[in-house]
Amino acid sequence: MDAIVLVGHGDLPEALRGSVGMIAGEREDILTVSLAADDGPEQLEQKLAALDDKLSGAEHIQVFADLFGGSPCNAALARYKDDERVSIISGANLPMVVTAAIQGADTATLIAEGRAGIRDVKAVARGEEDVVPTSPSALAAGPAPASDEPQQIVGVRVDARGIHGQVATAWVPRLNVTRVVVVDGVAVHDETQKMALKMAKPASVKLSILTPKKAVERLRDDHGYPGDRIFVVMPRVVTLRELDELGYGFDVVNMGNVPNRPGTVAYAKTVHLTDDEAQVVREVAVKGTRFTQRQVPADPENDFVQALNR
Repeated sequence: MDAIVLVGHGDLPEALRGSVGMIAGEREDILTVSLAADDGPEQLEQKLAALDDKLSGAEHIQVFADLFGGSPCNAALARYKDDERVSIISGANLPMVVTAAIQGADTATLIAEGRAGIRDVKAVARGEEDVVPTSPSALAAGPAPASDEPQQIVGVRVDARGIHGQVATAWVPRLNVTRVVVVDGVAVHDETQKMALKMAKPASVKLSILTPKKAVERLRDDHGYPGDRIFVVMPRVVTLRELDELGYGFDVVNMGNVPNRPGTVAYAKTVHLTDDEAQVVREVAVKGTRFTQRQVPADPENDFVQALNR
C-alpha cells in the first residue's frame, strides 16, 4: 500500500485533498496535516505522530508540503528524515498530487509534472507559447498506431466540462487513449472553446472537434482514424439525439458531469438533467445503448437508467 500526506498552512491541505478527490475520486490513502495560526512545532509534531497508525502498513509514503522551508515542510523533514519509505516534495500543486494519486511516480517525475502545469495561459491563447505541455506523463506517448489497423472506440462520455482533469489524467491513461473526439455542434464554431480543448488535452493524444454529422462519418469508417483508440466526449446531452437522428448510436455511454441548472433534476451527484435531457437518455437507451454513471475509472459503475427511472 502507498499513501499520500499533504502538509501545509491553514486550510490548504484539506482544500487540495478535496480538489484531488474531484479528479481522481475519493481516496482514503490521502491524509492531511494543517498548521493552524496558533500551532507551534510541538503541535505539528503531534499531528504528524497521529498519522502513524494509518501509515504503518504503507510501503511508500509521498509527503507534499506547500512551502519549501515552511514550518509544515520542516516538521515533515524532522519526523521522516530517517524513514526510507518517505519522500518529501515542497511547492505542492494540483498536477503533481493528481499524478501521484492516479498513476504513482517517482519524485523527479512528480516535480516535473508540477512545473509543467505552470503556464502563461494568455500567452498560449495568443499563440506565443506552445500549447503542448512538457510533463513526462504527457510526453510519454505510446507507439504510433499502424495505419492498416482499424480504429477502436474505447470510451464514450457525456461531460459538460469537455476535456478536463478527470478525462485527461484518469480516463485517458487508464484506457490507453490515442485520440479524443469531441462531438459538439457549438464547440466546432467557438474559437475560445476550441483553444481550451487543445490546452486541456494531454500532449500524447490527438484531438478532433466535430459536428455530429462529421462525427458519424468518421466513426462509422473503421479507418477514419487508423489504429487510434478513441475516447468520445459530448459536452451536451442533446448531441445523443442528434446522433440518433443520423442513425448512429454507441454501445455504452458514461454520464460524467452535467451541471445543475434551473429546471434540472439531480439523478446523480454530478448529473442534473432537464426533462428533455432525461427523455433523450430514455429514447436512446430503448434503442440499445447502455448508460452508466461514474466520475473516474476507480468508481463503481452505476446503472444510470435505473437511477433515471426511480
